[in-house]
Amino acid sequence: MYFNDISPGLSESQLRFRLIHFWEAKNIAKGGTLVGIELLLIDEQGTVMQGFISSYRAQTYQRHLKAGATYTLQNFYAATSKEIYRVADQSLTVSFSYGSVLSPLDDIPASVSFPPDRFRLHTHEDFQANRGLRGDLYGNLSELKKSR
Repeated sequence: MYFNDISPGLSESQLRFRLIHFWEAKNIAKGGTLVGIELLLIDEQGTVMQGFISSYRAQTYQRHLKAGATYTLQNFYAATSKEIYRVADQSLTVSFSYGSVLSPLDDIPASVSFPPDRFRLHTHEDFQANRGLRGDLYGNLSELKKSR
């Protein structure tokens, strides 16, 4: 199944994807409590999608995650992405559910290819070097505001 074929709700289908990047999501308002693990995934069609593993399941899966590795995921829940937390164009987020099974793909057939990543992670120094240029810095980020 490809990311574009996913519908909201529980699915017993199998996804095949490459893990681009992952990071811990923490609630800084509650002392840095772990909310879960955010994932950035890409399928064979080049579609990028967000993934999420809740804090309750983080220990089960985190030690198996490796950026750049290819996996299959059987049994998952697809939910509408929250606009303010969305990091991919897709409107759905794939969440690991109770019966999810994540398996690494070590032997990828030659007929299967994943396109190169279509984004770049920018460091603070990258933003600092381009400040004051007026206009769009990177993609949809167009204005930096000082927080209080």
